[in-house]
Amino acid sequence: MNKAKVREILEITLGVVIMSLGFYFFLLPLNLIVGGVMGISVLLQNVIPVSVFIYIANILLLIVGLIFLGKVFFMKTFYATILSPTIIWVLEKTVDANLLMQYMTESPLLIAALFGALSVGVGLGMVLRNNATTGGIDVLQKMLHKYLNIPFHWALYLIDGTIILVALFLDFQNGLYAIGTMLLSGVIIDRISIEGQSGFTAFIVTNESDKIKDQVYKLLDRGVTISKVFGGYSREEKDMIICTVDRRQLYHFTHIIKETDPKAFTFVTRTKEALGNGFSRELAVWEQKN
Repeated sequence: MNKAKVREILEITLGVVIMSLGFYFFLLPLNLIVGGVMGISVLLQNVIPVSVFIYIANILLLIVGLIFLGKVFFMKTFYATILSPTIIWVLEKTVDANLLMQYMTESPLLIAALFGALSVGVGLGMVLRNNATTGGIDVLQKMLHKYLNIPFHWALYLIDGTIILVALFLDFQNGLYAIGTMLLSGVIIDRISIEGQSGFTAFIVTNESDKIKDQVYKLLDRGVTISKVFGGYSREEKDMIICTVDRRQLYHFTHIIKETDPKAFTFVTRTKEALGNGFSRELAVWEQKN
């Protein structure tokens, strides 16, 4: 198993742990229903144990994920799907969910909502960044994101918002806190889940395109696109290099430009998401070398 694969599994595991702990110690004790299978489990906790309900619902939805999202997605999701309710089951048997709540004497709902959103957002975002989910309704959100191109936080609001409407009828104050928790966690999830695919795209107008290209290939293992451009005033023909790099490579990239052609005109833009043609694979190779 290569380094990139081990890192992926560790990130998924850590993400599930963070999310499960946040749910169990912050959201569950105060009955904050933030949507998803976990939210429904809070609604039904007096009928069926939380972990048992999550097990059942996750397995059913996992089958749906296998059909519509493929075997690779299924294999990654299966691990997180079983791990999440297992962690909650172990916590149910060993630790009181109110362990932390007893120390919150002022604004416990606000603290629980804030840290619940933070932990669920960061944890789930880490899982999604590795093309997996924790199962449950996350599978449906992933399908909306993949097939309808709906940003993940909007898919989250659409599905989880319906569940939270039920919470508003049961307890209006808790329902309002749950809405705030859902909105915050949605933003965090969207931010974290694309962070590993984001980067910077540089445009370099230069007379030394071959030298720059060779250095980028050699030192960063990145591909480039070269096109001919003309100066608007001088009408002089030059090459323009277009290259997308990870944020960790940006310093090395700009150093290559300065060393190879100090006169090159360069501008860099933030790229929200970089996909296709081996971007992740090449980045993993570069990380292993460095």
